[in-house]
Amino acid sequence: MTAEQPEVPEINDLNYGEALEELTSILEAIEEDRFDLDELGERVGRAASLIRLCRHKIDATEIQIQSIIEELDDDQ
Repeated sequence: MTAEQPEVPEINDLNYGEALEELTSILEAIEEDRFDLDELGERVGRAASLIRLCRHKIDATEIQIQSIIEELDDDQ
């Protein structure tokens, strides 16, 4: 890391809200052309990783909720 770039947390250390916030920030910066060409590829790669993480967390939560619903149905 250089003094100009803040330390970027590891993808797996982020919760859903943090990942979504960072993804939103990256997308806004891309829309406003705040990245130079050299940095753009890196940031798009990071955004793709964040999207994968968010999808995984959504899928895991969906499975967890479905399991709870099934348990409740079995109790009836």
